Amino acid sequence: MSALRYSFSQIEAFACVAEMGNLSRAALSLGKDRTTLRDLIDYFEDALGYPLFIRQGRTLVLTEQGQQLHRQAHLLMRQAQAFEFYAQSLPQPDQQELVMVYDPFVSQAFIDAVIVMMSKEGIRFSAWSASREEAEAALTAGTAQIAVCQANNRALGMDMEWCALGNIELDFYTASGLFQHQQRPLTLLNLSLKPQLVMHHKQDEQIARRLQISGHTLYVNERSALRSLLENAQGWGFLPTHYQASTWKDVQAIETEVGNQGLTITMVAIWQPGQTKQPVTGRLISALPELWRNSLQG
Repeated sequence: MSALRYSFSQIEAFACVAEMGNLSRAALSLGKDRTTLRDLIDYFEDALGYPLFIRQGRTLVLTEQGQQLHRQAHLLMRQAQAFEFYAQSLPQPDQQELVMVYDPFVSQAFIDAVIVMMSKEGIRFSAWSASREEAEAALTAGTAQIAVCQANNRALGMDMEWCALGNIELDFYTASGLFQHQQRPLTLLNLSLKPQLVMHHKQDEQIARRLQISGHTLYVNERSALRSLLENAQGWGFLPTHYQASTWKDVQAIETEVGNQGLTITMVAIWQPGQTKQPVTGRLISALPELWRNSLQG
C-alpha cells in the first residue's frame, strides 16, 4: 500500500470548513485555532494542485472541484466516525494477571487473603516486597497495578489515587542478651548505640525518620533472615507486633522510655488513575479495606 499524500487532519479540516462555510466556526467545532486550520487547508490545496474555496466576503464557498471532493470527504468522515464507534465498542481483553507491591511490614495474613481472592477469580497473582519509592516507580512503569505502603503524609497530586487501609502496631524487640547490662526502661541513647535491624531502604527518608533510631543499621528485607539476625543478637528491631517476634528463640519485647502505647504506622493502598475501571484491579481495590480488617481479626 502506497503512502497517502494527504493527512486525515487535512481532510477533516476541509470537510468541516466546507460544512461551516467559515474558518472561525470550523476552528471552534474542531477545537483548533484559526491559523492551524488555515494552514491545513492551504497544505491540502497545495498537495492537490487546485483551490478548494473562493472567498465571498467572510464566507468561504466551494469551487467546482471542492464541491465534488466534499462529497467524498463527507463519506470518509462518516466512515471514520463509524470506525471510531466500532473500535470503542469492542470488548476489552479480560485481565488475567495482577501484580501488587507491598511494604515489608504488611502482615502475611493480609497477603494470604489477597492470594485467596485472586485464586478464586482465576487471576495469576504476583506480589513482591519493596520500599515506597520502589513501589511508586513500579506503578508508574506499569509493572505493578496496586501498592500497599506506609502513608508518608505528602500529597500525591494527580499521579496516584489512594485509600486508607488501617494501622500497624509496633514494638521494640531484641535478643535477651543484647542489652543485659542496661537498666530498664531503655533510653533512646541505649538503643542508638546498638545496631538496628531495618526492613526499609535508607532512601525512604520519611519512613527512616519514623522508624530509625540507631546510627548503625543493618538492612534486611526478608522476614526469616530478620528472625535469624534477631535470635543471634545481631541487632534490635522496631517491628510490627503481628510478627510475634517475642515467640522467637531468645527474643523478647523490651521496655523503653517511650513506652509501647500508640506506636503505630498508617498503611494505604495506592494505584494509578484509571485502574479502578479495570474489572479485576477495581474489584481488588474495593475489597482491600475489608481484607485488611479481616486479616487483623484472624
